[in-house]
Amino acid sequence: MAVLLPALALTAACGGGGGGGKSKDSGSGSAASRKLTRSVITAKDLDHLKVVPATSTSQLLGDEQTTDPAACQPVADQWSLKPKLARTVYTGALVTDTAAKDAGAKTISLEVVASYPAGRAKQVLDQLSTAVAHCPGYKVTRNGRTSQFTVKSVDPSTGPADSAGTYGDQRVTYTVTDPALGASGVALVTVLRVGDSTAAFETVRADHKTASLRPAIAGKQVAKLRAAAGGS
Repeated sequence: MAVLLPALALTAACGGGGGGGKSKDSGSGSAASRKLTRSVITAKDLDHLKVVPATSTSQLLGDEQTTDPAACQPVADQWSLKPKLARTVYTGALVTDTAAKDAGAKTISLEVVASYPAGRAKQVLDQLSTAVAHCPGYKVTRNGRTSQFTVKSVDPSTGPADSAGTYGDQRVTYTVTDPALGASGVALVTVLRVGDSTAAFETVRADHKTASLRPAIAGKQVAKLRAAAGGS
């Protein structure tokens, strides 16, 4: 689970917001980077959204991790600076959704949007799907400390239908849990693919109950990625 989410949440609490701001990413300054940054969802795209763009890569992805067992590596790679299948460029934001009337149902999502060389994004989703299906849990060791995580696939059929292509060309949805954190250690991960780009959301609820990603958020992000790709 991306332990860096609180860094962006702190930025939001200190007054950041809206769809403005510049995001630095692994290809900052390049045409591809600027194009990808423009494709990230903003507060102007949907009602009840607050979006804080990342201002550094350390707010989005963590250090390289090696999982035990190795079959779970694609799960950890979603939030790693050095995944086995490298991104071309990436950027992201903290997305807060207050559409629900119940304040406890407010969701906070760490979003990472990335582009890849031709065909690689599909490899990423294929490998992630396989890992989620066969990886009930894994361990990682960082700075001498071992952490244990559990992984559980979320069946897309239990959520909203995707007849309109809301979730792109491919999606993988699952939860990652850090048992040491109790209820606050559960995050919903939704990874969407549009051509050679992906959008990954790590979502938690304010009250730590089961989180969901509002379909309108996924749909708008997918639409912006398609537009950025020229409709491909």
